[in-house]
Amino acid sequence: MKKGVDRNYLALMMEGTFFTGGMAVLSTSGAIALFINTMTGSHTLIGLAVTLQALAISSGQLFGAPFVNTIRKLPKTLFKIMLVPRVVIFLMAVPLLFGISGQWSVNIFLILFAVFWLGDGFTSVSWGELCARAVKFELRGHMMGILTTVGGFLSLLVGLLLAWLLATPTLTDDMRFALIFILAGILFLLSAVFILFVRDPSPLSKTEKYNIKKFYAKVPSIIRHSKPLQHVLIARIPSYVGFASVSFLVVFGANALHLSDVRVSWLVYANIVGGIIGGVLLGEASRRYGNKSVILWSNFGVVIAMIMAVLLAMHPSLGYLWLFLLCVLGSVTASNWFGYLNYFLDIAPKEERSEYQIIGQGIGIPFSFAGVAMGALVDVHGYIAMFVVCGCFALFSIGLSFRLLSKGKVAVFAGEEEI
Repeated sequence: MKKGVDRNYLALMMEGTFFTGGMAVLSTSGAIALFINTMTGSHTLIGLAVTLQALAISSGQLFGAPFVNTIRKLPKTLFKIMLVPRVVIFLMAVPLLFGISGQWSVNIFLILFAVFWLGDGFTSVSWGELCARAVKFELRGHMMGILTTVGGFLSLLVGLLLAWLLATPTLTDDMRFALIFILAGILFLLSAVFILFVRDPSPLSKTEKYNIKKFYAKVPSIIRHSKPLQHVLIARIPSYVGFASVSFLVVFGANALHLSDVRVSWLVYANIVGGIIGGVLLGEASRRYGNKSVILWSNFGVVIAMIMAVLLAMHPSLGYLWLFLLCVLGSVTASNWFGYLNYFLDIAPKEERSEYQIIGQGIGIPFSFAGVAMGALVDVHGYIAMFVVCGCFALFSIGLSFRLLSKGKVAVFAGEEEI
């Protein structure tokens, strides 16, 4: 066991493990894309799901960030708040169980999907603050990589059931996806339980009143006076467009190769395998080389994935194995989240961690529409146009990310901020 791995590390790892397992089921690049495609055949609506997820998370964070400094018992309060959006997931199955399918089922799903991510966003800044307090600086990224990996192995087990649900002819589409949503709800509920096992090593001795105006009044000054923050914000912007492409890879492959339901269902495993690989490689990269390396390699993975996708679109004879590897690589890049989250925590002064987190997420709000824009682009101009656009934006993000601080410089910068 690595030095510094303790109860908090393990509890947060398990919380994230079950969350990752739930995400494997409720992934916009997997079962959700297939659900929307099955019910409506619309790529624009798949993109809308991606956009709604990003917007809802960001909106929840905007309201949740000032809440952090009002909480005395952070783990217990987080648990209570987390229960609400996790119950919402079960409601996604209700219309399908009552035979409401097609466009109406997707409309209801999208509303509930947004509510779930709004609630998750509200707690995410508090989760990041708890993580920063409870887990050692050098092990945060490693812990997030491990939870992604262990969550991936859990997802492999869940994936057996998921693949059967997607492929079995004994179930109707309505029942198939209803059971998928119920499965996701169970995993997300289990995730919340492990928050109760975390001990806050430095709880607030004095709390503040919830004052959203006072909280955000400090934001412009923070951005003006931090060059590292400015650099990561600029580098983050084009990556939103690049990462939006990942949600379309399974549907693209199914259409390009005219796959049967059984072969499409096994692409779910490509996402799971990619999550495991991404957790191991990027988590270890974070520990060894810092979170700048996670950001660079994630965007580089998007560029390679887009090249592979264009080649498959032009030469379908490359076949199913090529598609499987493409989906694996796309899922690897989805682990970019802990690179960005930890980088913002790394460069933030202790008393401004919540502000840095919300600035990092808030910059993405205008670009949350990248998902629906890419879906519309596919519907009008086809997949190749979308792959080229996303690849170019990812390449641009790589160039801008070279200005970010390395692990050694982050440590020096953090030390200077504490003086």
